[in-house]
Amino acid sequence: MKNIDHGIKVSKQGYNVMDTAVERDNKPKNTTVLPHILYALALPYLLGAKTQVKRYQLAASTLEKRPINGVYDCLHEASTLFEDLNTIGKYAEKCGSKNDLHQLWLDVRNHIRHDIREEYDNESSSLKNKRAERLKLDPKLQTNIGFALEAIKVGGTVIEISQISDYLQWAENLITIILNDAKDAGQIK
Repeated sequence: MKNIDHGIKVSKQGYNVMDTAVERDNKPKNTTVLPHILYALALPYLLGAKTQVKRYQLAASTLEKRPINGVYDCLHEASTLFEDLNTIGKYAEKCGSKNDLHQLWLDVRNHIRHDIREEYDNESSSLKNKRAERLKLDPKLQTNIGFALEAIKVGGTVIEISQISDYLQWAENLITIILNDAKDAGQIK
């Protein structure tokens, strides 16, 4: 098999990523959030979300000619898009950067990935009901998702593609600033 050299290694706390044979260091650890590390981990999801927006719009462009397949394609692309958006939001929040859209990304992600199939997991009914209220879902429907080239509608909530693009620009600016500051401080190269 060909040598696979490209990838990512992050050591568990107390271990050295350069030499995993070295025994664990049990000294007390600094639990400070390192934004440059979290934003470096968020970067692939930012790039993925940008790709997903394009893929979603390509799928949505087929809705008139292939409505059934177009809806399936849009659902898949939207699911992946909101997974990426939610991941970016989680990393940003851990670094202290809040955006009003983070709750919406989480709500849509969970609705598509859980509620749509009536998945009764460990989440309480009150959390599901609050999500349904925020998304303005009809209580008689399991789901209500609509797709168009420039928007996604979940219940009574319309998410414009331009709104997603603006958010991605906000996140990209934030990540760029943090990573450039870390580079200037010699924390990354």
